[in-house]
Amino acid sequence: MTARSRSPLGHAPPPPPDCRRCGFTSDLIRQDAIADTLRQCAGDWQRLLRDPRLSRRRAGTPSWSPLERGCHVRDMCLLFHLHLDAILTRHPPIAPRTPTAAEGEAYEDCPGSARRYQDEEPRQVAEELGRAAEALAHRLAALTADDWDRDDPRLADPRLTVDFFTRHLLHDIAHDLAEAVRDDSAAEARGGNGGATQQRMRGFHG
Repeated sequence: MTARSRSPLGHAPPPPPDCRRCGFTSDLIRQDAIADTLRQCAGDWQRLLRDPRLSRRRAGTPSWSPLERGCHVRDMCLLFHLHLDAILTRHPPIAPRTPTAAEGEAYEDCPGSARRYQDEEPRQVAEELGRAAEALAHRLAALTADDWDRDDPRLADPRLTVDFFTRHLLHDIAHDLAEAVRDDSAAEARGGNGGATQQRMRGFHG
């Protein structure tokens, strides 16, 4: 059974709704499986970003390209540490803190860097995403039951706990993957390689 967070209101915070578009179902993920779920999603992202056919994705479309979505997922994993810091230390930062020397390499590709997502190299993004996700998964795996139940001191609703935000993060990562595969499939289908792409989609979702 899924472990659910307590709250002073006497009931658990609402989980992310089941997503028909990407198939994510929050209630089926136990707290002790969250770290491994993140690792699995990161592995799927890395396979997509390393696929040489990704380069066929046409730039300049209204939606983000798979590469841009992958950059966004990498940065979400990096920045989620700041969210955890604010909740678990109970000292919400007034302004974004400056990364320490040890964190400098990890944070250099966060939003605000001089590089633009569409100009990044997919295989490099795959490596960075893998490291960012593994660092976050390692931290999540070490959380205690009390840690999962901590609420954000910056917000008025005590139901908004570490458990709540982490499940939303997982949904964002899974949803972006589904959208990236779907968009890349549509682009390749327009280029006449739809059969190969449909086979790749089945690999990511099965």
